[in-house]
Amino acid sequence: MKFENGLNNIEFQLFDQNIKIHPDAEIGVNSEIGDNTTILRSILGSVTIGQDCVVGNYTILEDGTILGDGSKVWHYSHIRGDVHVGENCILGDYVFIDSGVKIGDGTKIQNYVPVYHGVQLEEGVFLGPNSLTTNDMVPRARTEDGVLKGGSDWEVNCIYIGKDASIGAGAVLRPGIKIGEKALIGAGAVVTKDVPAGAVVVGNPARILKYLDGFEPK
Repeated sequence: MKFENGLNNIEFQLFDQNIKIHPDAEIGVNSEIGDNTTILRSILGSVTIGQDCVVGNYTILEDGTILGDGSKVWHYSHIRGDVHVGENCILGDYVFIDSGVKIGDGTKIQNYVPVYHGVQLEEGVFLGPNSLTTNDMVPRARTEDGVLKGGSDWEVNCIYIGKDASIGAGAVLRPGIKIGEKALIGAGAVVTKDVPAGAVVVGNPARILKYLDGFEPK
């Protein structure tokens, strides 16, 4: 059987300034949504979304999320509270952004990537699919007393990723490291120490393979 006219199609609600919102979307009080933005079937807390943005199906944006102009968060993603996503960013399917993370303009985060609390991304960062940031040097589920750990029972070790750096698919970044500007992290690399600007690193543990032109050590 051919369904020439589709089935159970639901039209978007069209608001002023060409804002389109799916009728099943949930949007928190005092949210601000910019011109030409499309909100699919998602759940939004009290958020600020710029113009020309897209929020995908079944995505959750918690209170305090800021999404810059031209940015897109695709399907089944979860952005926790007080996250600031810059302008013209693309976050793929099944992306998780932890509370308080700041993401620079022009950043691209591929599918199935978690970005945890304490990670800072400068402009133009690329995170390949299934790449992983971490933030706890001694991860344990419970304290020595057998009590499930809470927020005050561990110390965040921040990761800094510099401007236009690229993290390959499946790479793992150890807590507390710094990735320099335009560095390239190879697919599957396990990065255990700082990476200089313009360095290309591969392997487990990651080692410097070469430097991009203009970034060679003096």
